[in-house]
Amino acid sequence: MELKDVLSITGLPGLFSLVSTKNNGMVVKSLEDGRTQFVSSRIHGVSSLDNISVYLTQEETAELREVLIEMKKNEDSIPLPEVKAEPAQLKAYFKKIVPEYDEEKVHVSDMKKMVKWYATLKNHDLIPAEEEKSEPSEEEESAPNEEEKTEPSEETEKDVS
Repeated sequence: MELKDVLSITGLPGLFSLVSTKNNGMVVKSLEDGRTQFVSSRIHGVSSLDNISVYLTQEETAELREVLIEMKKNEDSIPLPEVKAEPAQLKAYFKKIVPEYDEEKVHVSDMKKMVKWYATLKNHDLIPAEEEKSEPSEEEESAPNEEEKTEPSEETEKDVS
């Protein structure tokens, strides 16, 4: 299962995986207790964790995937706070993990959710791995692009003959 397969559903605590879809909703399974239930699409909003972002300053956002990776990387040096920790403690933690998060748009309740989600994803070994940034190989760099290939112009052909 990947992060895109994990769902957050408004009005329901925890995270879920999709079991099947119906005309008027979906059947989901809780990652916390394994309970399966029907969720009406008329009542609940459903978001894949892959589509969730954290507001940053300067009108930018960081994908939740990136925040989870940072949380995992810093887990040994910066301990994960409890979900019911004091707001100041949660804010200090997120300031270390995502220094440029927007303090006006990212609420303490959002931070609590992310801490809880991290713990649930970690229990199910679903924390995304850090993506390797591959650099183009020498062959790709030396190969000319289609735009770079030049055809002899008609004038050049006339001059040659």
